[in-house]
Amino acid sequence: MCVETPDVAFFIVSRYNKSLQKNSHHKTNSMKLFILDNWKRLLAGLLIFTVVGVLSLSGYIYKIYYDPIMGSDLENSSIILIPRGSTFDSVTGTVREKGLLPYPLLYRYLAKKLRVYSRVQTGEFEIQHRWNTYELLQFLISGRSIRHRITIPEGKNFAEIAERLFRAELADKETILSLKHDPELLRKTGITGATSLEGFLFPETYFFSRAENEQQILSAMIAQYRKVFNTDFQQRAEEIGLDEYEVLTLASIVEKETGADSERALVASVFHNRLKRKMRLDSDPTVIYGLKDFNGNLTRKHLRARTPYNTYTRYGLPPTPISNPGKASLQSVLYPAENKFLYFVARGDGSSKFSKTLREHNKAVWYFQKVRKNRQAMSRKRKQASSAKL
Repeated sequence: MCVETPDVAFFIVSRYNKSLQKNSHHKTNSMKLFILDNWKRLLAGLLIFTVVGVLSLSGYIYKIYYDPIMGSDLENSSIILIPRGSTFDSVTGTVREKGLLPYPLLYRYLAKKLRVYSRVQTGEFEIQHRWNTYELLQFLISGRSIRHRITIPEGKNFAEIAERLFRAELADKETILSLKHDPELLRKTGITGATSLEGFLFPETYFFSRAENEQQILSAMIAQYRKVFNTDFQQRAEEIGLDEYEVLTLASIVEKETGADSERALVASVFHNRLKRKMRLDSDPTVIYGLKDFNGNLTRKHLRARTPYNTYTRYGLPPTPISNPGKASLQSVLYPAENKFLYFVARGDGSSKFSKTLREHNKAVWYFQKVRKNRQAMSRKRKQASSAKL
């Protein structure tokens, strides 16, 4: 029987322990390598994922930034109206209703960066569908609004101008009519005695936005009148013994009575002469202005109507202008022709026959009435003959 000595046993144990330590160290190194390798793969994966994510996000941001606001309809445009006093939220609501807000978050972000909240313009704007969100916002803060051209002819009265603005879809007719005696607008005329805006809506070609309200439109016309009736006109009015409102009122009558531009100063001289002689003006247009529901046929009954505008029954000028005269009529009143004419009658061709006495005038009236009747009879015969041939 072999018995191991203590030294041999110690040797065997030592070798075994060393073997265990060696194996343990080897396993530890292998584990470390395994973990390190896995971490490298994980980091590489995360890096690839991050790069792919950043590229995807960048591509998405690039796409939505440059995407048209109306990708399916690039050739057309939309009109949006931004009234005065609109908030950014109300503007955004309008844009959304038109279908021009494909990316709300981008829209809000860019609006904040561009400080659009307090810079949106007032007006009527044409938005191109091909624009991107950035271009849309840039246009809202710096774009030019649409202006609509409207021409106000000489001689139209307040109601006719209101109708014209209404037909052009620039103003509400009833609102315009309600402002005829507005105190704030009357102050802008510069005439303290004026009770009506009649006469102050200067005939001109204007360019208005549909975002402008009725007060702004009337203010623009009054401002144009003030430019025309300047200090030179005011000084001339004093020289001939009339105030500005009297000149304006008389010019409104001349505007309605003149058939040919070349006779404007002659027509003005007739009314000047009659006023100096304290004669009634006997002007048909003033009578018509004072009538309600005039049907176009002036009768003797109309000439006897008791209205403040009947210059056949009242002396002097009517209480307000009867139309809105142009510059030529204002000048004709300020610089009338020098003559002694007191009467005139329409010839029927746009011109007038002027007379110094009532006798001459009556002859002219009889003659041109006869001529007019003959022309009317001939016209009826031509129509009858034409009907018979058919």
